[in-house]
Amino acid sequence: MGLPKRVQAVLDEWNVDYHIADKAPLMVSSPVFNMPGITNSSAQISILEDDNGRIQVIFPACRILDLKKITNLTSREFTPSSPEIVEKIKNKLHLNAIPALPQVTGLETYVDEHLLGLDSVTMEVSDEEQLEIPISDFQTLVSSARIGDYTAALPKLLLPGDEWNNKDIAQINGAVQNFTQLRIYKRLEETLDMPPMPETAQRIIDLRMDPEAETEELASLVEHDPGLAAQVISWANSPYYGIAGVIDNVEDAVIRVLGFDLVINLALGLSLGRTLSVPKEGPKGYTPFWQQSVYTAAMMAEMVRAMPAKQRPSQGMAYLCGLLHNFGFLLLGHVFPPHFKLVNQHIESNPQLNRYYIEQHLLGLTREQISSNLFKQWGLPDEVCTAIRYQNEPSYKGEFSMLSQMLYMSSRMLRKHNLNDAPLEQLPEALEKSLHLDMDKARDGLAKVLDSKDELQEMARQLTG
Repeated sequence: MGLPKRVQAVLDEWNVDYHIADKAPLMVSSPVFNMPGITNSSAQISILEDDNGRIQVIFPACRILDLKKITNLTSREFTPSSPEIVEKIKNKLHLNAIPALPQVTGLETYVDEHLLGLDSVTMEVSDEEQLEIPISDFQTLVSSARIGDYTAALPKLLLPGDEWNNKDIAQINGAVQNFTQLRIYKRLEETLDMPPMPETAQRIIDLRMDPEAETEELASLVEHDPGLAAQVISWANSPYYGIAGVIDNVEDAVIRVLGFDLVINLALGLSLGRTLSVPKEGPKGYTPFWQQSVYTAAMMAEMVRAMPAKQRPSQGMAYLCGLLHNFGFLLLGHVFPPHFKLVNQHIESNPQLNRYYIEQHLLGLTREQISSNLFKQWGLPDEVCTAIRYQNEPSYKGEFSMLSQMLYMSSRMLRKHNLNDAPLEQLPEALEKSLHLDMDKARDGLAKVLDSKDELQEMARQLTG
């Protein structure tokens, strides 16, 4: 397959020496795998804009494009161009990927100086191919660009095996001390605006801990919250579950369709999810919050079915972890509102990176740290707290690692279809073996989720009201 005409014309005009190679099937940017697939020579391009126009920034894919640095150096406040704008640029140029070549778009170009000390520069030129250019030719191509220090190194994160309960709290305390102007106290549970545990959720947790709890008690508890009862009944009537007839009460939803375990965890997840409103200034181009939650919960349930019966966790617990996996997104918007927009702009500007790095760089903590610690304070099961905390760290081998690894697998499988905001990362074969996954069944489960998009989106829509 030949290079796009626009790209080939630039290479020919500038007499560039180059090498074409197959593009890696997936970009890997895991905090624990040292990012194989994003080499030191990989270049990333980001389109930014302000009231005075649009620019393109070319920078190392293994570093964070820092919008604050660009503002300080240019006195211009750039924001990422919307996915729609970027798509229009690609369509106009007949490209499916914009390479890190200034002449292709003709936009004013900024180049991060960390690229210029390399032996060669590698860049994406299509869905299938990447281009490698010697540094001497690349320097010629960017000779009219504005060279500067526009990026930050990736921060060092806590490694699996660190005592997260203590070190995470220390990081959270340090982060909130940096935001005293937001009237945030040192301890997370003392934060003025931190939501209390919903009463219904507390009663559900108490019921979960009762080994003799019965269906009638669960139905009665859910029915005391009309909104929650309506959602559970609606869930049971969804075509996704394929039940014949109509379910018109919670007890039937439990007995005939969903089961005690799934309903009690579903009710807990929905109750907690309603605690905070979804922030309006999330990153552009990603699946909406509740859609991600519902898709991931459904995929987690399918993942359980792809595991041997003796090794699999409770389906309800897996479903709950899926529903709550991105609860930290709500918390960041609630606790750090002035900085939430900046975080999301950096996520949009650095799509090649796991947002773990971006949140750590800007806030000093990640959404997984803050949400898992709040869940612990609220008294949620340790399985949930651990799964949420380590869902982006597949090499974690501690207690309850099965659920965190399942979240990692589920979110990455969905990300390939743009149904989750996890980074594009290759699935480690070691995880498949660790979870004893039947990958044929897991892929069949993914196909079922994809085939049920309309039903799952309707279930998610009911949660946004």
